[in-house]
Amino acid sequence: METEKYKVTEAPTCPHCKTVMEQMDSRYLDWDSPYLWVCFNNECALFKKGWDHMMESVGQLVSYRFMIHPQNGDKGVIPAFSHEYLQKHGKPANPNYEDE
Repeated sequence: METEKYKVTEAPTCPHCKTVMEQMDSRYLDWDSPYLWVCFNNECALFKKGWDHMMESVGQLVSYRFMIHPQNGDKGVIPAFSHEYLQKHGKPANPNYEDE
């Protein structure tokens, strides 16, 4: 994986909770990047407030986590279907492993 041209190569800090963000495997998602920087802090204000916001605005029991696209530095959110979902299904122990 050639990451030297990426805009965000070192773990950033979430602006909502000041937690160091972690890499989430996005190789099989439509993000054109092998990983995304994601805040996995369950106490993050953005994540905690997202549950009520999404239920009130779209009637869905879902929240979101802050993320940064490493290639261009774009900031946004990624859906969080539960407190553990992305940790169990999206965050590998080492996102820089080779395809088997």
